[in-house]
Amino acid sequence: MRILSILLALFFAAIAIGQTPQLPSAPASDVVIGSGSFSPIVADLEKSLAFYNDLLGGTPGATPAWGADPTLLNFLGVPGSQVRVGNVRIPGSATRVEIVEFKDVERKPVQPRLQDPGAVRLILIVRDIDRLLTHLKERGAPVVTRGGMPVNFSTGSSSGRGVVVKDPDGHFIQLLQPDVLPETTAPATANVIDARFGLTIEDTDKTVRVYRDVLGFQPTVAPAFVSDKPVADMMDTPGAQVRLSSATVPGSRLEVELVEFKGIDRKAIGARVQDPGATRLQLRVKDTDAAVKALVASGGTVITTGGNGGPIDMQGLRVALVRELNNLFLVTMAQGQQPARPAR
Repeated sequence: MRILSILLALFFAAIAIGQTPQLPSAPASDVVIGSGSFSPIVADLEKSLAFYNDLLGGTPGATPAWGADPTLLNFLGVPGSQVRVGNVRIPGSATRVEIVEFKDVERKPVQPRLQDPGAVRLILIVRDIDRLLTHLKERGAPVVTRGGMPVNFSTGSSSGRGVVVKDPDGHFIQLLQPDVLPETTAPATANVIDARFGLTIEDTDKTVRVYRDVLGFQPTVAPAFVSDKPVADMMDTPGAQVRLSSATVPGSRLEVELVEFKGIDRKAIGARVQDPGATRLQLRVKDTDAAVKALVASGGTVITTGGNGGPIDMQGLRVALVRELNNLFLVTMAQGQQPARPAR
């Protein structure tokens, strides 16, 4: 019950954040009205919490407890298991890193490459990329970028320096220091000042149709693949071409990058939600049942159990976990009807 209470508190905190004056957000769509946490699935919660607190300047707290609330586990699609959750705030962003570990269920770690459909990047905008990268190297974080150092990039209206590293479970973290830093609400002492979300996709046209036509995103889509050596070096994808789409989650400031590769070997990651290396992304929606029905019609799969193939009620929320066509697990959540109190 304690884990469930924490998750609910974070969801309603996200609603409050959306109602507090912030930097400009994208308009809500008819389906999606906001974003929530970026949620990596990990093998060792304590180890991952230490990594992300160090990376993001968080303050370590008490060790999270295991929970086995049946409703929560049905929502996650892993009945009979146990779960524990830790959270780290990202400076300058309403997005949190919600780290999840499972036990008492089969787990198989996945280690995708950046070109593999389903691979995810947590993209962090930073003030001083060299200082943060040096710090991460000293603590043993693997560097993906060829040469192990930041590369200069220029894509569209953005230019700067970037590098890709890995967290303890192989989730990709892309550090970007733009030549012109964006406006931020992060403290002046913070190195990380904002976050974005990156997803490698199987097929641009199919994926854009889902995010645009089903979820109401307004993506900007590159008309063709391009060769970009700095990007290939940054992502260690030599010789590959990329096709990049981008959009902001409706009702939020969270930018999403959808990237398709060609000219390089690719293999879909095929992770289950409990597998270290898998990732969830939370979306706040107007109507969970309608959103889930549309996602399933577009090729998604409902992971939540106990709901006859659809959403379930969870203490005032209507929730479901859906695997979209690229193996990203989407948490769809909406405020529902509070259960009636028994008459006294």
